[in-house]
Amino acid sequence: MFRLVGEHQKGKEYYENALAIQKEIGDKMGKACCYGNVGNVFLSVGDYQKAMEHYEDALALTKETGDRKGEADDYENVGTVFLSLGDYEKAREYYEKALVISKEIGDRQGEASRYGHLATIFQILGYYAEAEEYHKRGLAICEQIGDIQKQFHFFLPSCKS
Repeated sequence: MFRLVGEHQKGKEYYENALAIQKEIGDKMGKACCYGNVGNVFLSVGDYQKAMEHYEDALALTKETGDRKGEADDYENVGTVFLSLGDYEKAREYYEKALVISKEIGDRQGEASRYGHLATIFQILGYYAEAEEYHKRGLAICEQIGDIQKQFHFFLPSCKS
């Protein structure tokens, strides 16, 4: 919540406190979630190295615990760091890994999100037909599952997430 209102430092402190508690009680899935949240704060302030470190820690834990949805989310987060760094091929690679998992586990919201990110990557790389196809796939899923908010984002050229 603090991150959403621009209080990044305060949000980071709360997430780091939560992470310490998760470590203390040995909750690996809780630790993975906290690592992801701290990574989100670092991403928000443009500290991509720290964001990547936290996302990779989260990814290692979600793989270890078998949390497939968390794993897909973590792949997406790593892809977003690469996107922010301008490494579009690496971003594409991680978004595709996330998409495969989302399809395997039937996570339709996740699948739509991954299609949106991939559409953005294809557009940046100049693969407009692929971008359009992925955009349509993501939008169709949003319509099927009734995700009005994400449908709206698919109509905004700069907000395909």
